[in-house]
Amino acid sequence: MQNFLQSSTGEAVSWVWNLAAGGIVSLILLDSRAEELGREMTDLICLREDLEEHIKQGELEDMGPTSQAKNWLRKVQEIESREADFRVSFQQRGASPEGSSLRSSYRLGCEAAECLKEVQRLKTEKNNLLDQLIPAPPPAVVPQPSSSLCDNVGAEKTLSEIRSLLEDNEAPVIGIYGLGGIGKTTLLKAINNEFLPRGSGRFDLVIWVTVSKEPDILKVQEQIATQLGCPLHGENRARTLLMGLSQKKFLLLLDDVWEKLDLGSIGVPFSSSFFRNGSKVVFTTRSVTVCNDMDAKRKVKVPLLNRKSSWTLFCQKLGREEDQWNDRSIRSLAEAVCQKCGGLPITLITVGRAMADATTHGEWKEALMALKGIPVELGDMKEVLILLQFSFDRLKDTSAKECLLYCALFPEDHNIKISQLIDYWVGEGLLDRGCYPDSIDRAGNRGLVVITTLKAACLLEDGDIKGTFVKLHDTVREMALWITSGEGDERGNVFLVNSGEQLRHVPTPERWTEARRISLMYNEIRLLPEEPRCPNLQTLLLNNNEHLLEEIPGGFFQFMPSLRVLDLSWTGIRVLPPEIGSLLELRYLNLSRTPLESLPMEVRNLTKLRQLHLENTWYLKSIPREAVSSLERLQSLNIYRSKFRAGGEGGGSDGVIDHEGRQLCLKDLDGMGQLTELGISITWMTHEDMQAVLNSQRLSASIRFLHLYVVRIRSLELSAFLEIMKGLRWLSIRSSTDLEELVLNTSHFSELEELGLGTLPRATISWKDGNAFVRGPTTAAIFKNLRGLFINKCEALEDITWIRQLPCIEILSLTECSRIEEVIVVEEVTVDNVDYENDSFFPKLKWIALHDLPNLRSICRHPLLFPSLERITVSGCPELKKLPFGLSTAKNIKGIFGENEWLEQLEWKHE
Repeated sequence: MQNFLQSSTGEAVSWVWNLAAGGIVSLILLDSRAEELGREMTDLICLREDLEEHIKQGELEDMGPTSQAKNWLRKVQEIESREADFRVSFQQRGASPEGSSLRSSYRLGCEAAECLKEVQRLKTEKNNLLDQLIPAPPPAVVPQPSSSLCDNVGAEKTLSEIRSLLEDNEAPVIGIYGLGGIGKTTLLKAINNEFLPRGSGRFDLVIWVTVSKEPDILKVQEQIATQLGCPLHGENRARTLLMGLSQKKFLLLLDDVWEKLDLGSIGVPFSSSFFRNGSKVVFTTRSVTVCNDMDAKRKVKVPLLNRKSSWTLFCQKLGREEDQWNDRSIRSLAEAVCQKCGGLPITLITVGRAMADATTHGEWKEALMALKGIPVELGDMKEVLILLQFSFDRLKDTSAKECLLYCALFPEDHNIKISQLIDYWVGEGLLDRGCYPDSIDRAGNRGLVVITTLKAACLLEDGDIKGTFVKLHDTVREMALWITSGEGDERGNVFLVNSGEQLRHVPTPERWTEARRISLMYNEIRLLPEEPRCPNLQTLLLNNNEHLLEEIPGGFFQFMPSLRVLDLSWTGIRVLPPEIGSLLELRYLNLSRTPLESLPMEVRNLTKLRQLHLENTWYLKSIPREAVSSLERLQSLNIYRSKFRAGGEGGGSDGVIDHEGRQLCLKDLDGMGQLTELGISITWMTHEDMQAVLNSQRLSASIRFLHLYVVRIRSLELSAFLEIMKGLRWLSIRSSTDLEELVLNTSHFSELEELGLGTLPRATISWKDGNAFVRGPTTAAIFKNLRGLFINKCEALEDITWIRQLPCIEILSLTECSRIEEVIVVEEVTVDNVDYENDSFFPKLKWIALHDLPNLRSICRHPLLFPSLERITVSGCPELKKLPFGLSTAKNIKGIFGENEWLEQLEWKHE
């Protein structure tokens, strides 16, 4: 009893002493600290979502999170749980005598202070994270896709010569040279891909690197490091590569080298003693001088095609058999046009496609006259460019010509995102018909037709992901830049293109006065000209100067009266100058992925603006109502995954009203009748918020991208949501501990293309058929267009067998779902008259990512047919011992990525 009294007395004295020493402050500031903690926690969750999105995108490029990034995410999850416990106690403090006591309030005040301190520390730690992604373990050979401008007609002899040199121990460095467009890259890709069926063969590793005209040594090193599987840090990049490559017998393929590369300074072992282990370097270049400068022991000149091979290739592109000519006189004219192509594959292909519809003597005679000045033997690149321009001039659609030239604004060898490209075209008005702009939906559909036309003409080709990206062959790009340099275009249609050149300063600002389009994207520019005079400028692309470009001079926009397209995305710009309001012709403005904090009121002056991109603006707190609601021609507004959360009445990230006027809110958006494409984020969504959206026919019809953050609903009828929002393409639901059930109805259908479910620890997925609950979907039409499914930290899920009903799924990512033991639960090989091994549920699935699933034992216990699967990435799944592949169920698989320990313990039914 005495000990108890002493203990109790001591505790009381200690508490009183702590209270006197500073606890009173905690009591007084409890409400304000709780409010501040809520704001800071929201900021921290935004940073986490940004990192998770970064990781998700990185996984598509075979990159994974670093240990530092994983540890930071784990600590955020811990503080999120702790803050949630505090929030419950804080809200219940008046519910009981104990909760309202002085001591309880004191403890809550201390807990709020400690949580706040930890949240602020984690925010600072996130900003100090260096590398967030590292390369996933690579395969020995990465396949290189062929293009529409590649053809091996007449190339077998040269290929055979290169193969023999690869076996020659006296030829460690091999140079392949020839005219642009002659097929050097095609040959190098053929060499690379020959190693695919048998692994890397006599080499430990085959490394492909695209160098390009403006070589970026850091990117060259990154490409080598990615395929070597070693991350690069700090100043010792070359040394790290040197050590990694020294332990390998490698084949290094360098494409499109324009000048001498110092292999030693890059980190490639280059001594004669080293090459005795059989490693080799093979590169392509236009110049034999570069071969000599690179110390190539053997040089292979790629010859022009002979007359027979030229005619074979030309007829292929015309769509005719070589002997399928009824009119001999037309054939003679066609042969003469073919000869003008000089035996160069790229001109034979493009001119052949351009003449595919020619059926009369007159058309062929006209073509021959147009090519009259071209010599029979091509002597320099200008003659090649003139031939390519002939194909360009044969395009019947003027807007298609402008659209092709526009592609040259992107860096050389760049994967151009189709949606971004079409948005630019729409902004410039290149796809409009008549005097007035069309709707962006209609213009966008016309853009897809233009891309199909350019690909059919072999002037544009598929990028690395067909249907998502396109590419411009470097010689076609050279032709476009020549036409727009002022030399090859009589209209003075001048482009200034310095994209992807690692520039730190703006080059030749004095030439801006004559430019119609300027591209400085993908550089390291910090400063812009003060008051450039640009009377003709219609497009200005400053995007992807990362965090270096932080400020726009006040007078920068003052003298750009014709500007229509402005892209400032992926820069460090926090403030837009008021002079942005002087861009009265602006139609497209992209500020996404910037640290922009407020949209200036002067944006309301941009009365012709049709597209405004503000997605992933994590610091955006203020969008004044008048800045947007007065834009009468605005058709597309995207604030998806932004810190600015569209509320019901007050709007804004905190629902505040500033001195400039009320913040933009859902009610304002509902009143913008011309808005047809909308992306928004809704925080703390209640039933009332949901009904406000669903009850507005105009608003729900225009939403294309929706981010629900902290859903305050126990059960969400998702199908009813999607049935009304028929145009919704991307849906993300995240950080919602209250959500226990997502209900999907088999009688409702959706156009959804991407679905993300993240940090929903209590949520399960239920299915209804009409009003009755059922085990799963009975039709494949529910998510008939869903291409991407991303599920993260949904710990109540036990399986996702319903993905069998996703006929268009291309990407499946499953992360940190601890209860999942089997992804697809199927008891028998044949169920409901369906043979799982021979009937494909996943005809388009290309990529599977499984991360941190500690109890996962099986994807499916029976082999499944994956006709399109290219890669599967696995990490943190120690119990997964088998993959659902039969002897021939995944014929197109190109890479299985995972930790070495996991790969070694994989069990195979067929070795």
